[in-house]
Amino acid sequence: MKRLLSILVVPALLAATACDDPKKPSEDTSQALTKAVASVTAAAPSASAATSAAASAGSPGEAPPAAGATRFVVEMGKGTFLIDAPLEKIKGMSDETRGHIDVNPKELGKSTGEVGVRVFTLKTSTFGDVDKDTAQTEHARNWMEVGNDATAASRMKYEWATWTITSIDATPALLADAKEDKGARAIKAKATGDFTLHGVTSKKVVAVTVTFKGPPDAPTEVTIKTDETMPVSMKEHDIKPRDKVGGFLNGALDRIGKKIDDKVQVSVDVTMKATMHAHP
Repeated sequence: MKRLLSILVVPALLAATACDDPKKPSEDTSQALTKAVASVTAAAPSASAATSAAASAGSPGEAPPAAGATRFVVEMGKGTFLIDAPLEKIKGMSDETRGHIDVNPKELGKSTGEVGVRVFTLKTSTFGDVDKDTAQTEHARNWMEVGNDATAASRMKYEWATWTITSIDATPALLADAKEDKGARAIKAKATGDFTLHGVTSKKVVAVTVTFKGPPDAPTEVTIKTDETMPVSMKEHDIKPRDKVGGFLNGALDRIGKKIDDKVQVSVDVTMKATMHAHP
């Protein structure tokens, strides 16, 4: 914002004094220019402050957390997958994540939120060979219609896989009752919600460990890690070999059927920071 306002102010001042000397601004002009830029700089909020405020406020139109809940926003994380087929174990990951979760430390079971993993940047690491893994990565992305062969509309539509958490069956249900270990409290839970991939949503109940840092009544950080993999059916989510226009390649699955299993084992590990603290 500072730079934009400076860009707008500077040409105006130079234009106003162009008749004096086109090669060298007068002393008065230089002083005026310095004062103008300084006033703009003082008036404009810093980029980091604006970003922080936006993060605390949440996305435009997004409902605030319920009474007594704190909103935690994803700071870092990853989603990994494994296809444990008889002839080949295909594995990969994406470390681009986003989302949030709202948690009431006194009623952990009412926790809700959504975690997104960007499949557009998914990479495989099956072979340990750069060329082979790069080729397989592109194939995997095209199967989900987010690769180079997909249309721009498809890449945008299917760019993210999301895990929407609607409730958590936690033990204990009160964070203060959890044992503290080195400043952290870990809760074993079952997270219920919906997993959406390639435009298809399926119900999931997944065992997770939710670890909190900070005071039990006002935690500052939460980490959610799946304890077991989330099984995802490629057939159910319409993930399959495709040509350059997104069409199904007839016979492709028959040719690779012994190498590819329908079930994909998905794991998620994300760390979130408190941005909207609990309110009465």
